[in-house]
Amino acid sequence: MKVLVMIVGHEFNNSCSNNIDILNNYLCTLPNTTIEYCGISNNDDFHNYEGIINFKYKVVNPKFQLSKVCDFINEYKESLDYDWFIKIRPDMELLEMFSFDILSDISINARARKYCGPKKIKYGMSINGPDDWRNVGDCSYDESENLVYLDDMFFIFHKNVIDLGGFDKVPDEFQNESTQSIIWRNRGINLNVIGINLKNTKYNTSSGDLN
Repeated sequence: MKVLVMIVGHEFNNSCSNNIDILNNYLCTLPNTTIEYCGISNNDDFHNYEGIINFKYKVVNPKFQLSKVCDFINEYKESLDYDWFIKIRPDMELLEMFSFDILSDISINARARKYCGPKKIKYGMSINGPDDWRNVGDCSYDESENLVYLDDMFFIFHKNVIDLGGFDKVPDEFQNESTQSIIWRNRGINLNVIGINLKNTKYNTSSGDLN
């Protein structure tokens, strides 16, 4: 298996170096797996993490998060011979390794930002309860799944999603979790909510449980 990790952020701050080290240590435990890295930042500040990882790709792009990823994939599409892609922000600390067995190879796999449906998933929400400072997430139970907005801090997808058009270029307009999920749904891409035990070290917030 071959995996490309895309570290995407406004800046690659030294304060997040430990997050990158932890992520790399977890990924290095995967058997029979080749891990390579892409850095996409507003600035040419990749050197802040190059003592920990080697970047195969280094891209300066000041656009919004999804535009950054889409621009990169479209520019390098013919040479991206990876099975899986991970997108993560530098300020996210992975608290435990996730399993590739829970992933769908025709979906965007991520925690939920907003959700209404039947699933109960440990670490399935990007907010930790109703008192979370952002107060923009929402989770409620329904017998059928009728609302899914995925979190954009950490998501995983298979090369199949690229082939399905999930990362064709997008207009350089305001993007948040809602607009990104709407774009993917309009392109016929499934949104698969999974549990990922993460901590945002910038705001000191952790994953919450879904339903």
